[in-house]
Amino acid sequence: MRITIIGVGLLGGSFGMAVRKAGAAERVAGVDLDRAVLDRALERGAIDAGYLEMAEGVAGADLVVLATPVRSILEILPGLAPLLGQETILLDLGSTKEAIVSAVAGQAGIKRYVGGHPMAGTEHTGIDHADDGLFQDATFALVPPPSVDEGALDLLTDLVRRIGARPAVIPAERHDRIVSVTSHLPYLLSVVLALAAEKTAREEECLGEFAASGFRDTTRLAASTVQVMADICLTNGRSLRRGIEDARRLLDDLAAQIEEGRESELVETLTKAKESRAALLGERRTD
Repeated sequence: MRITIIGVGLLGGSFGMAVRKAGAAERVAGVDLDRAVLDRALERGAIDAGYLEMAEGVAGADLVVLATPVRSILEILPGLAPLLGQETILLDLGSTKEAIVSAVAGQAGIKRYVGGHPMAGTEHTGIDHADDGLFQDATFALVPPPSVDEGALDLLTDLVRRIGARPAVIPAERHDRIVSVTSHLPYLLSVVLALAAEKTAREEECLGEFAASGFRDTTRLAASTVQVMADICLTNGRSLRRGIEDARRLLDDLAAQIEEGRESELVETLTKAKESRAALLGERRTD
């Protein structure tokens, strides 16, 4: 199989490295706007060849992987569609899916498509942070359009397993609703905590000296690439707004319990959160 990856950063580079390590492709090409990124991807073993021009890079590819931010994917699709062969499979790695699945449906030149979202990554970006083990044991969502191409889905399911991930087939709407709570809302809560601390630090200059591992861990996501996260928020607004409202109500309940000294209710809320976290993560580890 000949694979072309458009966008050779953290995800695209890691995907290429994992595929090549698994021997799952006879050739992996990369397309990027930056020649230095392509050169670094070649040095790191993420690709076999690099191209600045998309038409040249996707020629003859059996699988084209879009590994750019979500809104960049939406911008690329119209120019990419006429370049794809009748049998070429398109896979994207975007963090939200409904907008992309809908956009793909409007491109007549895209004959075979499956959306994807590996539940793996870090707050870092770029080819220098790519890792051939990034997807190991990670859930890898596969999101087919309403008219499922079973052949394409089977091929990608096998490929996902070969790079060490666990494929999970799920419709776009359900995917976006779930990741709004497990991925996108945590980012926003991390942002809120960082901003709240910054506000307090204006009056308490030594605040940073008291910011230990708990604060660092809880605000880690706030260090994510801003434009990437803005794209995610704006393309998953409906589900994310619902999550924000739920979080606001829960914070209001906690504030009332603390203000009114309702200790038993506070303990019950905190205990429920602790038990819920253990149950959710425990289920994920044993599936």
